[in-house]
Amino acid sequence: MVRAGFIGLGSQGNGMARRLLDLGFPLTLWARSAHTLEPFVGTAADVASTPSALGAACDVVGICVTDGAAVRAVTLEPDGVLAGMRPGSVLAIHSTIATDDCAEIATAAEARGEAVLDAPVSGGGEAAAAGRLTVYVGGDAPALDRARPIFEAYGENVVHMGGPGAGLRTKFLNNALNAAHFALAHDVFETGVGLGLDPDALALALRQGSGRSFSLEVFVALRSFDGIAAHLGPIMAKDITLFAAETSGTEADGVVLDAADRFLELLHHPRTESAS
Repeated sequence: MVRAGFIGLGSQGNGMARRLLDLGFPLTLWARSAHTLEPFVGTAADVASTPSALGAACDVVGICVTDGAAVRAVTLEPDGVLAGMRPGSVLAIHSTIATDDCAEIATAAEARGEAVLDAPVSGGGEAAAAGRLTVYVGGDAPALDRARPIFEAYGENVVHMGGPGAGLRTKFLNNALNAAHFALAHDVFETGVGLGLDPDALALALRQGSGRSFSLEVFVALRSFDGIAAHLGPIMAKDITLFAAETSGTEADGVVLDAADRFLELLHHPRTESAS
């Protein structure tokens, strides 16, 4: 059985690692914050002393930390994952980071005979725990073949989007569309209430109509972004900043970006000049 490693045990990564355990994969963990390891105390999971030691123990390593700087730290530093991994092993970057950062990590890995897949995921913590994530994969098919048993432990849909960077670019598009839908759902609902429509009836009508979407479902359940802005705002601001950088000069750099920016405005977290 493929020996798995995992770094990044937040709300989504925790569920992904738990799925690997539940399905019987040999699993090694490492975390910067010791408290994120507490749910795995008493389980079959091993805990490595360093990212390098984790890399040495595993065939496929998943990284699901917050941003590009964190991914670079756990992969490229002297005691990083790449320093311990063996030729033929696979590093799967589940974090949403800049394609340039991913390419730099891939170049360093290839020099050692290791493979890198950009494999961001969509679905959230509940979907991770239930094995229902979608995994967008960029990279070589042989590396995906080696990593597929791991991905399928937490991914209901594992989609090979193309060569290096294709998985990340797909995630950028997905998140921009999701943000745009959220903004539209909010503004349409508020317009309807302003026109005198009953909010509960309007919520039901929109959810049953041809304009329904995942984002609409979430919004009409919440009726406000206030409760999720503090958590979701920084994440979406990072991801929309990445989307804007990747799509500059394309058709997406217009209506889609404007609507996505409207969502960031509603979250009170405008995008920054750069992100990684």
